[in-house]
Amino acid sequence: MSINVYPKTVELKDGRSIILRPFVRNDAQALHAFLKAIPEEDRLFLRHDVRDPEVVQKWMEELDSNNVIPLLAVDDDQVVGIGRIHLLTHGWMQHVGHMRLITARTHRHQGLGGLIARELVALAESRNLEKLQCHVIEDDTAALRMCQTLGFETAGVLRGMVKDQRGTKRNLAILVSDVANLGEALDDWIQDSMVPAYRVPGACVG
Repeated sequence: MSINVYPKTVELKDGRSIILRPFVRNDAQALHAFLKAIPEEDRLFLRHDVRDPEVVQKWMEELDSNNVIPLLAVDDDQVVGIGRIHLLTHGWMQHVGHMRLITARTHRHQGLGGLIARELVALAESRNLEKLQCHVIEDDTAALRMCQTLGFETAGVLRGMVKDQRGTKRNLAILVSDVANLGEALDDWIQDSMVPAYRVPGACVG
């Protein structure tokens, strides 16, 4: 799949229409607003302090890189979800991507995470990636359950490997899946739980 197929419109279980598209530099303000609104109990387990404007600045700088595939979910001009795949362009893991995904609480349990993930997997397939991995703090049971629902399997747990935003040491779960298997699992999930909600009526204007 080419990045040129975006923007796309998808429909959530509750009927809301969401636009999926890549980041652009004009998204910085809306992206920062989304990140600042993430509840503290969710931010606790994130890799970075997303309230820091430098986090958004770094993401904007990555737009010129071949090492990141970025995707936004937008509802009425508000960012409600972010998905990214980080790539290695050389070395022994250049066939592996690292997927990161977060959605707004207002849009959870409506299939948004799965829809973003399916687009990311399709983009990974177009880049000839063979495997995707997710890193999740083991105590973040919601994120762990979501990854497992999407088709990832726990490959290992590193004890006391990371510190949360309060400085507490936590176990890091590493989840992995073949890209082809993820695509099939997500297609089945969409067929079972989202149809007829999942549809792409064509590119949206604006």
